[in-house]
Amino acid sequence: MDGGDFDHPVRGRLNAWGIAALDGAMHRLYAGIKGRLLRDVPPVVVELGPGAGANLRYLPKGTRLIAVEPNRHMHPILRRRAAQHGIELDLRTLAGEAIDVPSESVDMVFASLVLCSVASQEQVLGEVRRVLRPGGRFACVEHVAAPPGTAARRAQRLLARPWKWMFEGCDLCRDTGAALRGAGFSAVDVRPFVLPASLGPIRHQIEALCVK
Repeated sequence: MDGGDFDHPVRGRLNAWGIAALDGAMHRLYAGIKGRLLRDVPPVVVELGPGAGANLRYLPKGTRLIAVEPNRHMHPILRRRAAQHGIELDLRTLAGEAIDVPSESVDMVFASLVLCSVASQEQVLGEVRRVLRPGGRFACVEHVAAPPGTAARRAQRLLARPWKWMFEGCDLCRDTGAALRGAGFSAVDVRPFVLPASLGPIRHQIEALCVK
């Protein structure tokens, strides 16, 4: 999630447009999962990579969202959607490796399809733990590497380089579940699931809830 990658004159705008266009389809795929993960949301939430605001619909009206979004092409639609949903938006043009939030100051951090593209998962998860209060929660949904030896894993390896270039650093082959388990949280619940075959190289995913 290198902030400089998102200033590309073509890729940054193309991904902003694509993410916004897929909003309805993504909601149909993830509504149940995100509803569970974002249950009992505190008044202030940090979201890493909120993009075009796909997750705003799951937040109670009046929530203050500290939005860490390095792709400035996402900002206009994110602001509009926050206003539509009654969300108080505190927008930060940063990468997840350096969250501009005081230590032990929030009760929840959320990320959706973001840890696949950060430069260092270890550094980002360290920042998440730093800003969470004791007992605070980190919830995420991520696509991950398919099981070894499967056709899906071979396809991920074949597509890895062009996919990473096109989608701003997105790595198809990460074992994000292992990264979460090794990040130092006091409790980690990782649940794998598989989306329809039409999602191809990103159909193998996890939902996770970690407690500091």
